[in-house]
Amino acid sequence: MFQVVMHRGGIFRSSNGIIRNVLLQQSSRVFSSQGGTPLVLTEIDDNIATLTLNRPPVNSLSFEMCQAISNAIQDTEKDKKVQVMILASSFPSTLSAGLDLNELYKPDPERLTKFWSSFQQLFLDLYGSRLAVIGAITGNAPAAGCMLALCCDYRIMASSPPSGKPPMIGLNEAKFGIVAPPFLGNLMLRTIGMRRGEAALSLGTLYNSEQAVEIGLVDEIVPLENVMTRSKEVALQWASIPPHARVASKMLARKRYLDELVDTRNDDIEHFRQFVLNEKVQSNLGLYLESLKKKR
Repeated sequence: MFQVVMHRGGIFRSSNGIIRNVLLQQSSRVFSSQGGTPLVLTEIDDNIATLTLNRPPVNSLSFEMCQAISNAIQDTEKDKKVQVMILASSFPSTLSAGLDLNELYKPDPERLTKFWSSFQQLFLDLYGSRLAVIGAITGNAPAAGCMLALCCDYRIMASSPPSGKPPMIGLNEAKFGIVAPPFLGNLMLRTIGMRRGEAALSLGTLYNSEQAVEIGLVDEIVPLENVMTRSKEVALQWASIPPHARVASKMLARKRYLDELVDTRNDDIEHFRQFVLNEKVQSNLGLYLESLKKKR
């Protein structure tokens, strides 16, 4: 039984270091798109849950999508039998294409604040989950899609196909005129190393599967058709570890960085608002969105 104690700014922390925003928990749970399609599909098999992102066409992270994933994680954690979660996508070509840029371009300032708070919360919920999270990466994971992967305890990615485009992963925000937030950029630096990470953030580098496993951005690569099978095998390995030992070890590595975001959360929101609302940033976003339309 985890004791829950009060923490500053509406944040509560349980004794295993897991952080929750009570204001978001009290808000209405959003699980479906406007067409009624569930944004996140949850399946539980004994002590392993599979959360499948399901926002067509590419699981872009809107305000509602961030909330839906957070809610799904929190609800899954309530089942004390569940110890491992596989994070997957309904769309084999993409884990997530990253932030929904329509949230950033000519935004309503009030919604922009709520959106970024929901993205912070998603990071806290996923990176700080008591569950061992296995990333089943069948396709592309750029920008905030890479954030989802980085938050996982173990990452399995589809290898490049014999023909056609290989799946790509990385923080490529610089290429469309924005920058990864500190909590995400620093996670990338911790994962692939300072010098390589600095260059990758500055250049907006995307890595194919073989490059990603070589630098430690993912843990292993397998053919596309084997990603889910291998993810379930790895999930069973993680599920066999006594949970108190596993969670304590995880928090030993992660709690410091979770606390840093909690303590600077309001400042991070304000910095993000000022940055996104900057005239030059808005211009770059507009140009990038126009370029995407021309590619369709």
